[in-house]
Formats: sequence, structure tokens, C-alpha cells
Amino acid sequence: MSIRPKKKTVSFYFRFLISIFLIAYVFHKAGLGHLWETVKEAKLNYLLFSVALTPILIWASSWKWQIILRSLGIRLSAGRCFWLYVVGYFFNTVLPTNVGGDVVRAYAVGKSTDRRAEAFSSVFVERITGLSVLLLMAITAFFLALRQLWNFWLNIALILSVVGYVLILLIVLSPRFMAKMTRSIKFKAARILLEKLSKFQNATLALKAHRGTLIFSILNSFLFYLLAVLNVYLSSLAFSSSLGLAEAFIITPIVMVITMIPVSIGGIGLAEGAYYFTFARFGIPGAIGLSVALLMRAKALLAGLCGGIYYSTLGIDIKSELDHDRSRHHVELGDVKGDVRYFSGFEDVMRKKTSPLRKYQEIQIGNPQITSLIKFELLTTLFGYLPGMGGFFFRQLLFPLLFKSCGKGTVFGRSLSLQHSTKITLGKRCVIDEYCRLSAQGDHNSRIILGNEVLLGRNTVLGTRGGHIEIGDFSNIGAGCRLGTTSHITFGNHVLLAANCYIGGAQHRFDRLDVPIMRQGYVSRGGVTIEDNVWLGAGVIVLDGVTIGSGSVIGAGSVVTKSVPPNSIAVGVPAKIKGSRVAD
Repeated sequence: MSIRPKKKTVSFYFRFLISIFLIAYVFHKAGLGHLWETVKEAKLNYLLFSVALTPILIWASSWKWQIILRSLGIRLSAGRCFWLYVVGYFFNTVLPTNVGGDVVRAYAVGKSTDRRAEAFSSVFVERITGLSVLLLMAITAFFLALRQLWNFWLNIALILSVVGYVLILLIVLSPRFMAKMTRSIKFKAARILLEKLSKFQNATLALKAHRGTLIFSILNSFLFYLLAVLNVYLSSLAFSSSLGLAEAFIITPIVMVITMIPVSIGGIGLAEGAYYFTFARFGIPGAIGLSVALLMRAKALLAGLCGGIYYSTLGIDIKSELDHDRSRHHVELGDVKGDVRYFSGFEDVMRKKTSPLRKYQEIQIGNPQITSLIKFELLTTLFGYLPGMGGFFFRQLLFPLLFKSCGKGTVFGRSLSLQHSTKITLGKRCVIDEYCRLSAQGDHNSRIILGNEVLLGRNTVLGTRGGHIEIGDFSNIGAGCRLGTTSHITFGNHVLLAANCYIGGAQHRFDRLDVPIMRQGYVSRGGVTIEDNVWLGAGVIVLDGVTIGSGSVIGAGSVVTKSVPPNSIAVGVPAKIKGSRVAD
């Protein structure tokens, strides 16, 4: 998957920096020594009680969601709702993506029932009823403890939360407001979005006829937040806190509201700061508040990992929601019958009866292990397109972990695209310039090997599927070059390619007239070998089955269709021998 700079990059790194700053600030204020002493003296029995409360909290939320779905005509078992909720924790807490857990579970239900508007509405109603109760509790708590909690930034946080809540209700639940927006906006893309939002609005407003469901949702939300209060109380007791149950009723909703403000990554730093601040306001050491926050974070991560394991192993309750339509797994009319290896790795993978996540892992990583997925996503998302000296440093430090092996001193530009990187070996002091793509898809025979001090210029692509690409020491591959093979491409040492060369180690079959060429698979005539000290001018094309002897020079724009003897000078389309570098 290409790691491209996006408009969201600035927002992501801004929130990332805020998270880092808040974490550093809170740890500094609490003091690492005090924090360690607090954690070291934790009481195991209360820790276990706190951990055991986590699935009960998830069950309460998933129960409410199940009832709302039923009112919208979608019937899911309690177990399925529970595990979809746990999978949501995985996307919310473990993966640093822009796809939230709510979107994942709504998409899964909508995909399996073909009722996407209702599925997304169910998640919205479940969340908005919870938010209504939470804001009510937070505002009540704030006024009950006005003396302890009066603070400028806390006031701003509560005001922003209330304003955001009102705007959401206005946009989603007011047909008049929606109609006015639709009439006033002329952009086609925006109007299409509003039409989809209108369907979502209609499905949500349909719940007005189900007052019993809405009342249950409100009561269930109170139950959930009472359990959340108990969760904070038990967690504080684990660290010998003097926090009372009444104070936990004050602190919990305030902290949860603050954590929901989208100024950091997943609330990281914000939650820790909120716990530290509110505990300190009640005369309890900030180190205890921070310890409680870290315990909450650890429990959420544990739940997320459980969700990730469930998601990756394709339990039957979730497989039906995430598999593509069965029709996509059958060969369309006109395809080649029988066992055919398609030229595109994507084609083979997308036809398999497996989940989207497993397909992504097979295309991108080549490894079904969830730990490999997490490592790849973390490193590429956080540092893949980080600009400047910081990006240069972190990629040089951490990107070697993605490869089979990587020699010292190798550096990486930003926005690389890597596929099956554990089949790629890099020598010492290599330079992989920005926007390069290295793909070693296919079976265990696929591999890419770069020798020492190899330079891959900007936007170069190396791709193999079931074959191998080997580039010798001190070779220089110019910008925009393309090397692709299903057999082999082998370069000797000191090979020089100018910009935009193409080296092809396979070609499509085209002997049948009754089948599209792209469906006929591919053949290889033996791959491409370029021996030591060869120079290819700009835009040279070398076709499958060619060997270029050592010391040869190929003129710019030439197409090499036949092997070239050593020390030859070849030019033209097709390339012909025009001379020799060896004196007569």
C-alpha cells in the first residue's frame, strides 16, 4: 500500500504532538519516582476486580446496541454484538488509523444485512444516547463540585462538548436544517454526501416510533456510566487511594467528557492529564490519578488485542459481515477455466474466500500474524511520510525492523511503498529514495536482494511475484526506473541505469483468442541478466530473456530484445550493435 501524503497528515501529526506533549507533561508533574512507587504497591485483588469489570462494561454497551438494531429491523445475536464491539476496541486502541471502531462495526452489520443506513443509525443512536447521559452527569458533577473543579480550561472543555453535541443533533436530527443545507449547496459531491446523510437521518428519526427503545437506551446508558464510576473507584483502590465513591461519581463523567475532545490520538495524553488534574483537585496525589489512567489504558489495549485476535482468526460470527459477496469468489463468464495463475497478485488474493483483513495482510505483508500487522501499520503510519530530519532519523532507526535483513547505514526516503518486506534483503549503506516501491509478493521463492551501497532513485519500482530481483554492489538505479519479473532479474556490480528504464522479466500470454489477454496468465523466457559495469541510458527497455554482457553501453531510448555481448555499444529500436568498447 502506498504511503502517500494526505491532507490529514498535518492534523494527525498535530494531534500526535499534542499527545506526546501531554504525556511528557503529566509524567513530569507526577514524577517518575512517585509513579513507580504507586504502581509497585498496587493491590492485586483490586486490580483483578478492575480487569474483570471490563467485559461487563462492553456487554452493557453491546446489549444497548443489540436492542436498537432490533428496533430498526436488524437481528443480531448478543454474542455477535459483543464481539463486534470488542473488534471496535481493536481499531480504536491498537491501530492508529482514521477508521474508528464504530465505523467498523456499523460497516460489518450493514454489509451483511444490506441495510447500511440503519446500521450506521444504530451506532449513532447508541452513541448519542450515551453522550446525552454523560453530559448530563458531567454538568451535574461540575456544579456539585464547583469549588474543586473551577478551572478555565475545564470550563472550555465542557462548553466545547455541549456545543458539539448540539451541532450534531441539529445536523442529524433536524430535517428542516438538512433540507436548507441541501438547497443552498451547489457542489455535486457535497449534494451526494447530503443525500446519503439524509437516508441516515430518516433511519435515525424512524426510532421516534420506538419510545421503549429510546427509554431503554437512556436507562442502559445510566447503567453503563454507573459501572464506569465503579470501574474508576475500584481502580483507584488498587493504588491505595483515599478516593470515595461520591468523589468517583464526580470525577468519572468529567474525565470521560474531556477524553472525547478530538485534539489527541485516541485520547492519549488527554485522559492521563484529566485523571491527574481531577484527582489532584480532590487532594489525592496526581501519581495515583495517573496510575489509574494507565490502568484504564492497559485494560482498553487488552480488550483491543482480544478483538484483534478474534478479527484475525475469522470467528464465524464476524466472517459473514466482512467477506465480500459470494459472487466475487467465482470466475466471471469468459475467464480461463481451471488452474490459472493471474499476472496480478491482487487478482489471485481478491478471489479467495477470506476476510478483507486477511486479504490486506496477504497483499501487503505476506504474514497472517497480527503482531506483524501491528508492527507494519505502526511504523509506516507514524514514520512513513514524516518529512525532514525527524523522518530521516526515525526511518533509519526503525524501518530495518520491517525487512528480512538490513545493513548498517541504509537510509530511507519518505512515502515508500512496501509489500512482503520480510522477503527483502538490503545491504550496507543503501539509499532508498522517496516514493520508491519494493514488492516481493508471491510464494517463498519471491525475494529482492540489494547489495552494498545500492542507490534506488526517486519513484523507482522493484516488483517480483514468485521470482527474484538481485542487484549487485555499488549499483545506481536512476529515478523512475521499473523492474518487474516472475522469474529473475539479476544485476552485477557497478550497474548504472539512467532515469525511466524498464526491465521486464516476464510477459503475458496471448496465444488464445477466446480469452482476454489479461486472463491468460504469463510466461517467462528466462529472465534478465545484466552483468558488471553496464550503463543503460535514459528510457532503455530490456525485455525478458536478455543478457547484457559486462562493460556494455546501451543508448538512450533503445529497446533490447536480444542478448548483447560484453563491452558492446548498442542503440536503437530494436537495439543493434553499433560498436565495441574494446580497441581493435
